[in-house]
Amino acid sequence: MADQFRNQINTARRAGYSDDELIGYLKDKDPRVTEALTQGYKPNEILEYLAPALSMGEEAVRKIGVGMRGVTESLAPVTAGAAAGATAGALLGAPTGLGAPIGALAGGLAVPVTDALVMGYNRLADSNVRLPSQVISSMIPGLRAETPVERVVQSSAGALGGTLGSVGGGRAIIDAARSAPGLQSPVAQGTLAIGQEAARRPIGQLIAAPVATATGQTVTELTDNPLAGLAAGVATGSAMGLRPVQRGKVPTAEELLAQSKANYEILDKSGFQLDNTLFKQHMASLPAKLRADVGYVESVNPKVAGAFKELLSDAPKDVAEITALRKIIGGAAGSADKSERMAAMKLLDEFDTYVLNAPPSAIISGDAKAMNAWKAARADYAKVKKSELIEDIVARAEVSQGGKEPTIAQGLSALAKNDRKMRFFTADEQEAIREAAKGGNLQSMLRTIGKFSPMTPAAAIFTAVNPYGAYTAAAGMAAKELSTARRMQQVNALSNRMRLGQPPAVIEGVGANVPTFAARSIVNNLAPQDTGNAQFNFLSGQ
Repeated sequence: MADQFRNQINTARRAGYSDDELIGYLKDKDPRVTEALTQGYKPNEILEYLAPALSMGEEAVRKIGVGMRGVTESLAPVTAGAAAGATAGALLGAPTGLGAPIGALAGGLAVPVTDALVMGYNRLADSNVRLPSQVISSMIPGLRAETPVERVVQSSAGALGGTLGSVGGGRAIIDAARSAPGLQSPVAQGTLAIGQEAARRPIGQLIAAPVATATGQTVTELTDNPLAGLAAGVATGSAMGLRPVQRGKVPTAEELLAQSKANYEILDKSGFQLDNTLFKQHMASLPAKLRADVGYVESVNPKVAGAFKELLSDAPKDVAEITALRKIIGGAAGSADKSERMAAMKLLDEFDTYVLNAPPSAIISGDAKAMNAWKAARADYAKVKKSELIEDIVARAEVSQGGKEPTIAQGLSALAKNDRKMRFFTADEQEAIREAAKGGNLQSMLRTIGKFSPMTPAAAIFTAVNPYGAYTAAAGMAAKELSTARRMQQVNALSNRMRLGQPPAVIEGVGANVPTFAARSIVNNLAPQDTGNAQFNFLSGQ
């Protein structure tokens, strides 16, 4: 009885009744109160004796109980929905195991949506129909939230429970659909899509739900405006749904080299060989073409002339010989002499064009599969070498005595100006390298602000004499780090592009998860929570 009296007193305190109001009521009910007042005891002293305030430990236990109540209230309709769904699914012949998760998902959504509809009806009809959530709450025993903090705890815990039920229902739908036959109808596929959306980024949803709901409830408490609370909760949940752009998988250099090696082995085992007569006829026509196109002269370009001698030899043009010939031409293409380099590069293009596009009549051994394997092997190897040119820039910057960001910028600029290396890249790739070397306006701005970092003597002096020097230094250091991070993003994107052979496809944009997170926040913040305006009726105990 004493505990019940103490609970009533503390509940009245939480509802806003002052000690004087409580004593004014109790003095007519309990002669001990009148006697204590006569003896000079103050109202707070009397109440502290009759009903001591809760200790910190008791307050913690109470808040845990309030939180558990929120979870219980949110999971009750999920559990009921699962049971009803399982029964209905069995009666209607739904695929095994699919009725319960559909019911759980529907049950979790039904109560807040119905609450919103009933509240709208009450407002329009000036009625006072009890909300479904209030009916469910009245059936659950235990502690109830009575203060703003407790209402935040209960609502956020309820959001966690409701989201857990929703995500669990979505996962169960996906699992049941994978194992159940006959899900090819549009309705079944639509149900599966709903389950996939409900279970999207489950950990993220479980983190965002209580945070967004606590934010919404806090704003409601502070403003006494549920719409403001709803807006704040949805905005918070939507923001937490943002994530970096998701792009397609990019193969690693090791994976590309393994693919290239496997394709070379396929080619080698095929016994691929070109008709030497046709090969020599084509190659014999190239000196005149090179002379007309790039001014090739045998006596002036001895390395290219030596390559032609090997091309016109009687050696069988099998895989080993073709590979060796390409290396010989490639060696000439690395000449320091510009005219010879141009002639060799032109010859290399002609050589690759003939070999990779040789007509069936020019192939005396091997098949199209072998040719495709060789093309793939060459392409994969080229991708690795291109990405290495980009990654070498970062590797040099890591050990540079200067700053990492300017060293990377210098490396990209040097690559963009190196005609010999740039010839390895396609026109689109060359343009991407040039753009990365420039860095853009944001990069330039960050680099300029970064110069105020006290890492230089001038910046250190400026920091010391300027009254705002500490703020300037902090801004400079932050800008320097951001500039470096931005530059690393650029070179990583370039490296990925080289290994993939094209810009990675965007699978999901930055806001792909926002609709699900926003919808979940709306559902969680629809649950009505009193803002404490209705005082506890101490006389009736309600």
